[in-house]
Amino acid sequence: MGLRGEQTDLIGRHVWVQPGADPAAAWLEGGSYLVARKIRMQIETWDRAPMREQENIVGRTKREGAPLSGGGEFDQPDFALTGRGGIPVVDVASHVSIAHPDHNDGVQLLRRGYNYVDGNDHLGRLSAGLFFIAFVTDPRTHYIPMQSRLSRNDLMMEYLQHIGSGIWAVPPGVAEGGFVGEALFTA
Repeated sequence: MGLRGEQTDLIGRHVWVQPGADPAAAWLEGGSYLVARKIRMQIETWDRAPMREQENIVGRTKREGAPLSGGGEFDQPDFALTGRGGIPVVDVASHVSIAHPDHNDGVQLLRRGYNYVDGNDHLGRLSAGLFFIAFVTDPRTHYIPMQSRLSRNDLMMEYLQHIGSGIWAVPPGVAEGGFVGEALFTA
């Protein structure tokens, strides 16, 4: 579950670069970092998986987007809830579990995903997936550790291929009479 714009206190902690956070990059105080990834989904393989398996991999219901532990789309998953045989209802290797702040030292991202379709590849398979973006206060603490865990343990990795990624510094807003990146260029 990602941050929402109305959560201003959390946005302040997890998105905006705070004063003194990096003395070598004081020009970025009040700005953010943008992480972007183009992620191809093996759609044909995914579509052959039973819906229950897809839901287990993601950790959410396909119909409502609610956690498998119950509730609505924006409710927190209950990772302690177990089913038959004491097995967690939300698989510990599901996407939602591995990416959740509870399993990432409380780190949160202001993130959005945008579907893309680039037609077919040279083998006639659908070239489609997700263009993922996230704004974070520091990619070293707020993105890279989580992404490393996802790449090692996420059940969804069987269906994904990362096409490209990048990290950009996004300077703070512009004061009246100023210009973008002013603190960088005047330092």
